[in-house]
Amino acid sequence: MKKKITALCLCVALLAIAVVGASLAYFTDTKSATNTFTMGNVAIKLDETNVNDPNGARVTSNAYNVYPGAVVTKDPIVHNVGANAAYIRATVNVSNWMNLVSAYYPDFEATFPNDGYKAALNLLVGELGEGWSVVGVEAGDTFTIGQFDAKFILKYEGALAAGADTTAMFQSVTIPTGIDNANADSFKEVKVVAQAIQADGFDTWEDAFAAYDAN
Repeated sequence: MKKKITALCLCVALLAIAVVGASLAYFTDTKSATNTFTMGNVAIKLDETNVNDPNGARVTSNAYNVYPGAVVTKDPIVHNVGANAAYIRATVNVSNWMNLVSAYYPDFEATFPNDGYKAALNLLVGELGEGWSVVGVEAGDTFTIGQFDAKFILKYEGALAAGADTTAMFQSVTIPTGIDNANADSFKEVKVVAQAIQADGFDTWEDAFAAYDAN
């Protein structure tokens, strides 16, 4: 019998951070599950389709009752609700993906964390939306004995203008067809976090987030 798996997809609340360097303060923001926290003139919102009411208002979290092989809607979009253009970065943390990808996709032979492993996200979410690309992968948010999360780092190309929206990062999540009872409880979460930093003062996305990470 197939075991019912609950995948909790949620938006983590993170405070906006003022990144200070030399005499210049960079305005940044992250999305929040409960509100939009504004820092200076940079503010973003992250939401997705409500799976219980697809035609209703978009939401900041969803909970799914799924089964092996299920395809569920998950279409995160970042909205620039501030007054200034911003560069956008996102992370997608997948619980126990290091174990799951090797167990259920035996043809995928890549050694974490080399560059080839970045393609592993596509096994779960399919094709990324226009403008989005995976630029890195690292150990994820949770570490327990025998369980290894993977955190994929996504870049959105170009500066997002004030009042503009990104495309959806992806459209859906596909639960591995071969997932079994032994691993069902370890696959609980696909967690998306979005970050923004002012575009003014930086020539590239890379320069902007190098400054973000340095402070």
